[in-house]
Amino acid sequence: MSTTTRPEDHPRARAIGTGTGTELGTWVERIDEAGGRELDHAAIARLLPERWEITEWWAQGVTVAYEQIIGRRVVGQSCEGDFAASASRTVAGTPEEVRGRWDAFMTPQRREELGLGAPSLTDTERWRYWRAAASDGTRLSVNITAKDEGRSTLGLEHKGIETSAGRDAWKAAWKTVLTAFAADHKEHS
Repeated sequence: MSTTTRPEDHPRARAIGTGTGTELGTWVERIDEAGGRELDHAAIARLLPERWEITEWWAQGVTVAYEQIIGRRVVGQSCEGDFAASASRTVAGTPEEVRGRWDAFMTPQRREELGLGAPSLTDTERWRYWRAAASDGTRLSVNITAKDEGRSTLGLEHKGIETSAGRDAWKAAWKTVLTAFAADHKEHS
């Protein structure tokens, strides 16, 4: 078996072994024997729970690790070939209050500096969303939900990034933005 990463060296090997009761190296052998190198992501993820005792959730994780091990994708890369950056922060306030503060914080000038277009705001019973397209073709989704009494989690998901270096740059940028947002809120509380 020619692999880019040895299964035992994969960053999720221990978690996969513990969570599934089967070592990642064994999963790689099983998938290879089932023709995994010719299957796409969805086919592998479906195959695992059909043939072996594994939940669909763990099947996704094993499939991603397998694709990384055989060199089909690098760590952090989606099955479409792009990357995503994420960051989150727990802040005071209800989801509505937090989204309102975030929307006010993301001024037209700040959005322009980040290359973001005008946002769209949507709600579900549990979540509040603030979404914007970026000028480079990527997409930002800010997802806000109640964490506990008086606090909410604000999570950013920036998808469609072309390279791992771009992902790292956006991740650093979003951490900086979240720190500024948290500091701005404390000043105005």
